Amino acid sequence: MKTAYEQLLKIYEEIQLLNSVSGVLYWDMNVKMPPAATEYRAKQFQYLSTKTHQLWIGKNMSSLIESCQKDESFDTIQKRNFELIKRSYDNRTIFPTELVGKIASQSNRTLEIWKVAKEKKDFQKVLPDLEKLFQLNVESAELLAEAKGMNDPYNALIDRNDNGFSVDSLSKLFDDAKSFLIPFVKKCQNSDVKIDRSFISRTVPREVQVKMVHELANFLHYDFSSSKANGRIDEVEHPLTIGCGKGDVRVTVKYHEDHVLSAFLAGAHECGHAIHGLQGKAEWFNQPIYRVSSPSFGESQSRILENMIASSEEFWTYYYPKFQKVTQGTFDDIDMNTFYSALNAVTPGFIRIQADEVTYILHIIIRFEIEREWFAGKITTKELPQVWNEKYREYLGVDVPNDSLGLMQDLHWYSQYYGYFHGYGIGDLISAQITNTMSKKLPGWRDDLLEGNFANIKQWLAENVHEKGGMCDGLELVEDITNEPLSTKYFTEYIEKKFSKIYN
Repeated sequence: MKTAYEQLLKIYEEIQLLNSVSGVLYWDMNVKMPPAATEYRAKQFQYLSTKTHQLWIGKNMSSLIESCQKDESFDTIQKRNFELIKRSYDNRTIFPTELVGKIASQSNRTLEIWKVAKEKKDFQKVLPDLEKLFQLNVESAELLAEAKGMNDPYNALIDRNDNGFSVDSLSKLFDDAKSFLIPFVKKCQNSDVKIDRSFISRTVPREVQVKMVHELANFLHYDFSSSKANGRIDEVEHPLTIGCGKGDVRVTVKYHEDHVLSAFLAGAHECGHAIHGLQGKAEWFNQPIYRVSSPSFGESQSRILENMIASSEEFWTYYYPKFQKVTQGTFDDIDMNTFYSALNAVTPGFIRIQADEVTYILHIIIRFEIEREWFAGKITTKELPQVWNEKYREYLGVDVPNDSLGLMQDLHWYSQYYGYFHGYGIGDLISAQITNTMSKKLPGWRDDLLEGNFANIKQWLAENVHEKGGMCDGLELVEDITNEPLSTKYFTEYIEKKFSKIYN
């Protein structure tokens, strides 16, 4: 007869199976689904979400958890698996099944309306459904806060999504980063060095960009084409990585013919997510410890590949001739140093996923501060465009031309991703701190890039980062890898060193 712990893992495996089915449907919805299928797809998601929730809160789960709490024979791995399952159980048992189904259904409906509203540059078109979705998430966060004994529903949401972080700790880290970044951006803008970026917008046909992203994925050892491939690369409106089951983590990008670097850097970013998802310990698959459930830490792995690797001088010194060839001579008249400077130019703008390394966190801070005030009831859904535009003018000095390039550029608030934006910014801090440690433990990694060798870096990340899985929460994992608590120190040092060199 199976033990209570073994039965618990069996239920968790079934939950993961349902989640993988949802992943395939979500991939299909973004990549291939015909528009007429929208309403029925929402029902499919609601059905799967309800079934998953019922498994989490069922009497069988409750009794097995009670039995496991009395078991004193667990080893370290079993204790951690049980801790993560119980945490998820506690977070879910407070939500009525009906509310879970409503959120799943409304989020998918809102997402589809957002796509139309974004295309038409009409926020009012999605406003009623966004308000419904937000209120459902407020209801959910209030239940969560009550169960956790917290006064702030948004704080409870942050704690659930990124255990160990709080509104206060995030506000402090972001305030520290903001106090450095805003004046540093002005220093770069006021520098005598004026970087020409005009050639970046040269037209590169979509089919050429597809080959470009494929070549980059090959360099990064993301297998999407061999007989043993564990990935795919497709086009969507908003780039993302989707896990669809064991040996199946899919990358998506968006091609802009007049902005070739958008797809290139998105490809590096999403490959970072995919490699992280594929390099966990195989024997831990279908166990909670296979992956760290921290959006901040997960984002750090994509930002390492996007920024520390694919935006580095060493990478482009090796890769630029290949880039010139795959883009069919479009940049043959541009030397590497000119291209590298243009790639890394500090150019405050209004599009997050096209932002440079220096201004990127400011985009995230804006979203975090708005979301914090939104949940606190200090701003309404109707006021979001105005607040958004004011903060962009204050922090980045830019005027947002329309809501499609402003409040509607990201899918997160129109889907199920509330209390997640902070992870993109904290991911930059973590990536800098981990890269600093990698430089100590693998001092030749930059020389490897100069020679076109990514294998050693990928292996180091596997052994020292990815295979640790979810044995620790995000903040603890950073300290375990780097032997220091998370701070802004290594990020600001990295930014100052790299961009002071570019801007003299």
